[in-house]
Amino acid sequence: MAINIKGMNTGVIRQGDTFVALAFKIKQPRNKETTLFLPALVLRDLLIALEHRLWQHSQRPEEQRQVLAKARDAVIKKMHASIPTLTVEELRDADVSQRVDNLELCDNKGENLLFKLSLHGGDILDVEINELQIALIVQAIIHAINNAKMRELSLRLSSLLDFLPLYDVDCLENGSLEYDTYQQPEWKLQLFNHYLAMIYQYTDEEGKQQQCGTVVKTRSKSETKQAEAISRRLLGYSRRLSKLKDKPCQVFVRTITTNNAHPLSQEQCMRALYQLRMSVKQKASA
Repeated sequence: MAINIKGMNTGVIRQGDTFVALAFKIKQPRNKETTLFLPALVLRDLLIALEHRLWQHSQRPEEQRQVLAKARDAVIKKMHASIPTLTVEELRDADVSQRVDNLELCDNKGENLLFKLSLHGGDILDVEINELQIALIVQAIIHAINNAKMRELSLRLSSLLDFLPLYDVDCLENGSLEYDTYQQPEWKLQLFNHYLAMIYQYTDEEGKQQQCGTVVKTRSKSETKQAEAISRRLLGYSRRLSKLKDKPCQVFVRTITTNNAHPLSQEQCMRALYQLRMSVKQKASA
C-alpha cells in the first residue's frame, strides 16, 4: 500500500560545506511517521517530476487555475496542521537504510503522482503525492536547502528541471563527432516532448573556429527564450561545454522532432547534430 502524506517536514544533512541528503519526514494518516533521506540526484529527480505537474497546471485556462489555487490553499492549511517534528538528533543519527537510492515516477495520469522508491536497506516503498500538495513540498525543500545556507545547490537544482541532457559532443576537425551519453530513464523522457540539437561555435586559443554541441529533450522549441536560456545553463552542466563558460560563442538551435511517442535513437540524434553543424559551416562560408 502506498504511503500517503498527511503532513511533512524537511531538513538538510551536510558535512562541512557538502550536501549529503535532504531529510523528508512524512506524517501519514493515523499519525504514523516515516523519514526518508534523499541524496542530491534523487532529489533532483523528485523535483523534475513535481515541476512537470506544476508546469501542466500553468498551461490550463485561467478559470481552472483559480479553482486549483483555492483547493490547493485548503490542502496546504491542513498539511500545516500536521507537520511532524524533525529533530537535530534525527538528522545527526540518520538511518542509512532509509536513504533513497533510486526514485521512479510510476503513475502520472491522475490527480496523484505515484513514486516507487528503492531504499538502501533493500525495501521498496510506494509514495503518493497529491497534485495539490506539490507547491508546499517544493517550497519546504527549497526552504530547507536555503536555511542550510546552500543557496548554490538550490539554484543548481532549479536550473536542471526543464530539460534532459542526452548527448554532449566535440566536433573534430576530421568531421567526426566525439560524444558523451547521458542515460535517462523512460519515465523522465516521457515528461518532455521536444528534442533540440544545439551547436556552439567559438574561437580557440590558436584563433581557429571550433564547434561543439549537445542534444537535449525539453518542453521548449528551438526559437524561444526558454531554449536560449537552456543553452546558457548547459555550459555549467556539461563537461564538454564547460570550456565555453564566460567565452564568446554563437549558438545555433534546431528542433529535431516534437513527437514524444517515438524516442530518437543515438544515430538519429547524431545525424541531426551533424546536419546542423554542416548547415552552420555552409552559412559561415557563404
